[in-house]
Amino acid sequence: MSAYQAVRARPLTADPARHPPAARRRRLASPVRAGRRTHPAGLLLAGVLLALMIGLIYVAQTIHLAGLNYEMESMAAERDDLARRLQTVETTLLRWAAEPMVLERAQRAGMDPLGARTRIPAR
Repeated sequence: MSAYQAVRARPLTADPARHPPAARRRRLASPVRAGRRTHPAGLLLAGVLLALMIGLIYVAQTIHLAGLNYEMESMAAERDDLARRLQTVETTLLRWAAEPMVLERAQRAGMDPLGARTRIPAR
């Protein structure tokens, strides 16, 4: 059988000789009074979770930025390709619109030249 020693609170009296100020009951903080204490493990866990959330947000933003950069680079490459194709079409069009090419194609189509050129001076 085991015996437990219990403590009983003394009644407070107004006699300062019986209860000196140092022996008076002190007020405890509310978590201690309620039987709860803040554990450093809980704070550590909260810190780790906060760091994890910040890390996840950072990784998500980094991946999003990398995706945007890739898309911008692919669009710039497509723009350059379209500019090259446009330049090729313009060059071909200018070559076909040149006077010697027009005359050659007209002769192939069976047309005859009109004769000497007539120039009208501007006034």
